[in-house]
Amino acid sequence: MAQGIRRPGRHSRQTSRITGLTNGSNGTRLNENTRHARDAETVEYIRKILCSRHREPGTAKDQSPTTEDVDTRPLWELLPPLTSSNEIDVQLYALIAVVLSLFVQSWYNRITPDQDFVQQVIQIIAHCTRGLEQRLRTVDLETLILAELPTVLIGHVDGMAITHFVSGTDY
Repeated sequence: MAQGIRRPGRHSRQTSRITGLTNGSNGTRLNENTRHARDAETVEYIRKILCSRHREPGTAKDQSPTTEDVDTRPLWELLPPLTSSNEIDVQLYALIAVVLSLFVQSWYNRITPDQDFVQQVIQIIAHCTRGLEQRLRTVDLETLILAELPTVLIGHVDGMAITHFVSGTDY
């Protein structure tokens, strides 16, 4: 880590230093309105999949937010933080929402309409990602990339060569 650069405190949120996004391979900047519309659609999908427990009719106001609160409150107030960046959290939550929707809720909702399972999965993922982020802050990237990674890659290539030699296939 270069001297003079301070890392954020434990699980603190920071604003992004990214000024704009580019559109694929041609490198043109996306229109701000288009980007915000995509972000709004992503957040709405996340709310639909991951915050559905808060939308159930008949829940007491003191137990969970109302539907209006869920629709107006920021996403980071409804879901636990995954990282120290809200923008990264939105993308990770979008990925989690897709996986849960396609591979978990498709069979789990046939068993029970209870959404506590989804909330517990989110809590576990949040705990793991925050721990992973903390560990990554202490990693010496220079040593990892220049010393340890080449050793692992050489061992992998040698192992693959031996496997192909023993099995008689071309490498």
